[in-house]
Order: sequence, then C-alpha cells, then structure tokens
Amino acid sequence: MPMIVWWRKPPSAKGRPDGRALLAARMCVVGPWVYLAVFLPLVVLAPVTAWVGLWGLRVLVVLAVAGLVAVFIRHPHDDQDGDLTFTMGFGSVLIALPALMGLFWPLALLPLVVPVLMVGAAVRRRLRR
Repeated sequence: MPMIVWWRKPPSAKGRPDGRALLAARMCVVGPWVYLAVFLPLVVLAPVTAWVGLWGLRVLVVLAVAGLVAVFIRHPHDDQDGDLTFTMGFGSVLIALPALMGLFWPLALLPLVVPVLMVGAAVRRRLRR
C-alpha cells in the first residue's frame, strides 16, 4: 500500500487496471457528502423540503453502499491496487456520518458492511495460502 501523505494530491485513476473501479468507489464516497452540502442549506431556506431531502439522503446512502459492494464483488482482492482498498475501506466509514444525518440510526451501520466484507475476504485469502 502506498504511503499516504496529506499534502500530496490523490493518485489519478487514469491508466490503471482498476481505474474505473477506483473512480466508481470514489464517486460512491463523495456523493452523499456533496448531497449533504447541498441539502443542509436548502433545508434552512425552505423547511418544507426537509422530509423529501431526508429521504433522498437515505436513498443516496443506500445506493452508495450498494455501489461499494458492487465494486467489491468485481474486485474482491486487494493485491492489485492499494488505493482501491483504501478508498473502499476508509470511504465506507466516512459514509457513516451522512447516513447518521439521515436520522435513522440503523442506516449508519450499513456502510460498515463493506469493511467487514473486506476483512472477511482477507481472512479467507490468508487461510487459502
């Protein structure tokens, strides 16, 4: 896994064998945060739209986790790309906060399925060797 330094820009997905999967995983992580950044000021300006926006956030979190699970199913091993593993593992934990902002606490546990799947795949791979 490459060393992660905060002042370096994130590595590009261009020209990588898993580049499309890395891009999809990054979009799944960033999507709920962008929605939250747009949704919160809109609720302050127009409180009538709060419930519609809240359900939209819940649906977007579920779709983001489903996207991460789909990327995991297509690329279950982390031997090829450390950035994909980092994005899926740490990114799914980052989705937990927008899920918690959806005011339905079991939804906040949903993004933690992806790291559990990744740990399970790593243990399975270790036991096979």
